Amino acid sequence: MIHIQKQYEYQIEAIEIEREKFSKRAKYLPLMRFLSFLLSFVMFYNHLIFNNKTFVYLAVASLLSFVLLTLWDNLLKGKIVRSERLIKICRNEIKSMNGDFSPFESGDEYINPDHSYSYDLDIFGKESLFHCINRSVTIFGKNRLAEYFSKAYDFKNQIFERQNAVAELSEKIEFRQQMQLVFFGQKSVEKDRLEFNEWLESENNLLQNRLFNVIRFGLPIITNVLIILSLLGLVVVQIPIMMIILQLLIVSIYGRKTLKVQSLLTSKVGIISKYAQLLLLIEKRNFKAPLLVELKSRLSHDGIETPATIIKQLSVLLNWMDSNLNIIAAVILNGLFLFNLQLLAAVEKWKTRYREVIPRWYEIIGEFDALSSLANFTCNNPDYIFPELVGDQFFFEASDLGHPLIQKAECVTNNITISGWNQYCIITGANMSGKSTFLRTVGTNYVLAMIGSPVFASKFIFYPIILHSSIRTNDSLARKESFFYAELKRLKEIISELEIGQRTFILLDEILKGTNSKDKQAGSIALLEQLIKYQSVGLIATHDLILGELIINYPENIRNLCFEIKIVDDEMSIDYKLQDGVCKNLNATYLMKKMGILIDK
Repeated sequence: MIHIQKQYEYQIEAIEIEREKFSKRAKYLPLMRFLSFLLSFVMFYNHLIFNNKTFVYLAVASLLSFVLLTLWDNLLKGKIVRSERLIKICRNEIKSMNGDFSPFESGDEYINPDHSYSYDLDIFGKESLFHCINRSVTIFGKNRLAEYFSKAYDFKNQIFERQNAVAELSEKIEFRQQMQLVFFGQKSVEKDRLEFNEWLESENNLLQNRLFNVIRFGLPIITNVLIILSLLGLVVVQIPIMMIILQLLIVSIYGRKTLKVQSLLTSKVGIISKYAQLLLLIEKRNFKAPLLVELKSRLSHDGIETPATIIKQLSVLLNWMDSNLNIIAAVILNGLFLFNLQLLAAVEKWKTRYREVIPRWYEIIGEFDALSSLANFTCNNPDYIFPELVGDQFFFEASDLGHPLIQKAECVTNNITISGWNQYCIITGANMSGKSTFLRTVGTNYVLAMIGSPVFASKFIFYPIILHSSIRTNDSLARKESFFYAELKRLKEIISELEIGQRTFILLDEILKGTNSKDKQAGSIALLEQLIKYQSVGLIATHDLILGELIINYPENIRNLCFEIKIVDDEMSIDYKLQDGVCKNLNATYLMKKMGILIDK
């Protein structure tokens, strides 16, 4: 990761040097523009005084210089802004690698306490996995990335395809940064998509209305023929004038509909053009990964028209609509050609022709955007690995497994192997010894593995499976649910899935923590005996050392693991390393004494 951080720092240095060059060139351009414009004015004045054509040529040359300098100035300003944005993109990545994800969206809106695992594993929200990985620039990419995380098992058949796509995109740093530049400082929101889709899906019978089409084509022909006849003296001028007035009246009848369409499209054309820029970036790139190649192939319409040409058609129509803002142009164009009606029909034709391809673009943009987030995560963590899959029987083996949200320098990694169904690891340990963190480490990396992302490990072989967890259970006053009832409800969901034959990987932290010790032990033992009957596997973290005795009755199903602590010379030491066996040392009394809660007599 240090190497990647240095790469971003070198990129910043190179961009800053380039930006300085642009700034130096742009420094004197305003003065040069002013002087060239002033010179053109002086030359024209001299021409009027001395009536010498040489001054006219010099004035035109000066004016042309002014125009060219203006274009150059705008170009340099654009390059300076682009450089500054690129620098910020690189600095944001450096921040993220140091654990500061504040420049990125955290996905708070996707937090769901009732989800089978995302709430327990800190998938969404501030300082979450989503917050760490999310680099989406569109609402489609953001939603798609959230879908990856919340429905990880649904993508089990696409893991290899995703891994190849993510690996390829991870090497295309420039491409991913260009995607970020397109929407830099501008948010893509769901409202834009919904309003535009509503218009695309709305039915309009104008094109099927025979009278509308007769009027649209017939009246302009008649009007222009009468004008020509009037100019030839064959028809009195009042007749074509009356026809022009009639056409203006007809246009006014459709005026509200025209303005409604124009208002909607004008407000959306900016964001649509941004999407077009993203699609153009994709169009121009060559990809090798089958998933990326397939996504790109779906961009074109009928295998011919590209997004750029389709969006350009709409932009041209909108530019013509804007010409109606000029009253004189509007009167002439509508009086002679029923221009607003022609535009309305043309827009409806565009909508009818492309109403199905636009949502497909949204889908493709979302997929590329979400995959690019995973690719960025891959690029920033070159020591992470892509997992290997196994077939029909459950098998999970991980070496040097760490949590991706813990800084590598501080993260203690562990090894674990689970082979076959009906296997449960009882993990005992003192408070703060690392039990809950280890459950989240396994669960988080398992989610990453199923969505095609690399994981924090040196080896990771796994069987894709549905995850269920009960680590962080909350009560709810609004729903009149106690802490204990909320936990029972979660456990009931797990059992219900197992009863219908669903294979499940279960992560439980301190079973039945909402009841008394004796009841808790009896209930925990009964639950584990129940779980062992199904084709499931699990990790059970607990303080109840008695659960370790289950291995006596179920030696083929139970394995004891622990996080041990050491207290030497009244000082507590925790190495956070997973070991075989049952924990021997607990620390609640020790910590209470250390904090002055308990006082030795």
